[in-house]
Amino acid sequence: MPITYDEIHDTFNALQKTEAYLESEWAGIETFLRGADKFVFVGCGSSYSIAKSFAAICIMGTGKPASAVAAGDVILHAQRYKKAVDGAAVVFISRSGRTSELLMALDAMESQGCDFEVASLICADGTPLGARSSLVLSTPWAFDESVCQTRCVTNFYFIAAYVYAKIAGETSLMNDLRFLLSDGGYISRAEALAEEISGLPWTHVVVLADAELEGIAEEGSLVFKEVCQLPSNYHHLLDVRHGPMVLIGGKTLVLAVIGGSRKLEHDLLGDMKKKDALTVAFVNGTDELEDIRVTGFGRPMSHIACGIPFIILCQLIAYYKSKVTGADPDKPEGLDPWIAL
Repeated sequence: MPITYDEIHDTFNALQKTEAYLESEWAGIETFLRGADKFVFVGCGSSYSIAKSFAAICIMGTGKPASAVAAGDVILHAQRYKKAVDGAAVVFISRSGRTSELLMALDAMESQGCDFEVASLICADGTPLGARSSLVLSTPWAFDESVCQTRCVTNFYFIAAYVYAKIAGETSLMNDLRFLLSDGGYISRAEALAEEISGLPWTHVVVLADAELEGIAEEGSLVFKEVCQLPSNYHHLLDVRHGPMVLIGGKTLVLAVIGGSRKLEHDLLGDMKKKDALTVAFVNGTDELEDIRVTGFGRPMSHIACGIPFIILCQLIAYYKSKVTGADPDKPEGLDPWIAL
């Protein structure tokens, strides 16, 4: 069985370990956050996508200024980022803690004389990035040996959601996250749907989601490029009407997170069906939609929490589609586990 498959299936086990770890490290986390008035989240590739959800959760939940930047952008334009970084808590997100762009971005920020504190989220111990950070959250049990990140990115997203829920006293979100950890047979249900969907004749993917799910949904789009090597895009739900809709048709798989019983969302999905797109709605509720496959975790939950089962569904569909396309899900040609400049 490919490593990717095993790592997806190990996700909830890894998240349980991460929850216990976050509780054990909470004093340091709270100390770091207490003095932070603005945040910059930095990543590359998958971790940059996840950084976008970090920023959205931060600014929408706390009102504190927050932004997500690609490490390569900072390297090339460090002077232009000086005001954004100065006085910020800068959080680096990295599977390996060794990605050269992240280390070079940190060098570039320091070269501008910026005053900032560094935290790092890394799925490995004893790393160069961790050694340069005031706060290091290291979760090696979530490290993906496969080139493509699955369990790892879900783990990062969980950290963002869990830390926010605890800091902000969001009891309902915390309860949802802890309920998710029980799995409740979700992966088995999602896998059955993924295997069915993968066998249908679609050739490209459009992922739709809003608000705090922006980054995790963008990563859901990326996993199709990497794992089954098919074209894919992410858009906000209603924004897909503004141009991207013209490329949606009978060979398109549309995966959309909807809030349940919202007419504008239902109308949009109806328009997808009119274009003969294969449409799957991840519903945060109990909606039934005519001629549209509906799935979900099995109970209503907070919008942020929905990101975890949704990304797992994307990962599983991409994995099963790789059997159809013939792509190697563990080692896609032309891609390295971490890029060295």
